[in-house]
Amino acid sequence: MPTQLAEKQNVSVAPMGGALGARVDGIDLAQPVDAELVASLRDAFLEYGVLLFPGQSHISPEQQIAFARLWGEIILTPAPDACHPDYPEILVLDTKGEKPVTDLWHSDITMEPVPPLGSFLLARTVPVGGDTIFANQYLAYDALSDGLKQALEGLRAWHTGDVFASQGGYDADALPRSLHPVIRTHPETGRKALFVNTVYTTCFEGMTNEESRGLLEYLCNHAVQPNFTFRHQWRPGDMLMWDNRCLQHFGVADYGSQPRTMHRVTIKGDKPV
Repeated sequence: MPTQLAEKQNVSVAPMGGALGARVDGIDLAQPVDAELVASLRDAFLEYGVLLFPGQSHISPEQQIAFARLWGEIILTPAPDACHPDYPEILVLDTKGEKPVTDLWHSDITMEPVPPLGSFLLARTVPVGGDTIFANQYLAYDALSDGLKQALEGLRAWHTGDVFASQGGYDADALPRSLHPVIRTHPETGRKALFVNTVYTTCFEGMTNEESRGLLEYLCNHAVQPNFTFRHQWRPGDMLMWDNRCLQHFGVADYGSQPRTMHRVTIKGDKPV
């Protein structure tokens, strides 16, 4: 059943999946959003991890940026050549028939010392296919055995831009390298989440890549089990926001040469602990 957020504005939130995700109806992001409603939306965001705002094809880049700013400080992408020519805050994901670099499970740019809180992704041009799948890392942590949870407590891992650089043609040495906890405590909910991914996590602190490989591969595979996931089938004008602190995501590259254009704005997060 949808939950009414603001009766006077007729805004409601309805779950879209068992593991995570909810749809928000009754909001036109071309109009100002008041502080009371943002506070209610934040509660829903923390509960569901992914919020869908459908029917936003008409909003301008300025309006997408303005809504994102209600949630925090906007950060710029480490790939400036892929940004909107007039709005550097907007990363333009335009595959132009090429294989995208997002078809691997990951949390965004976790090689940064302070990875993003999350992103706002607006579908401008949608192919047949090209879904995005999200995996709930709270559930991934909860499903670990007590023994493995204990073994991972206090363990840290290196996150680097090596894979990002190789796929995007960037200089890996120019990208940051950061140590983050393998088990992250969410700063707002207080819940624990698994915090490793195949794109950025390379090895555990004090270990070689080879020594780390077996356990790291196990954790990365465990983290994205189907029971932890929600799959979104895009429509033009859909805008999704997701919590990068407790989710991974995967852009399915099953649409061949069809165009797919998405506009993304990313919000600054906090140092993982």
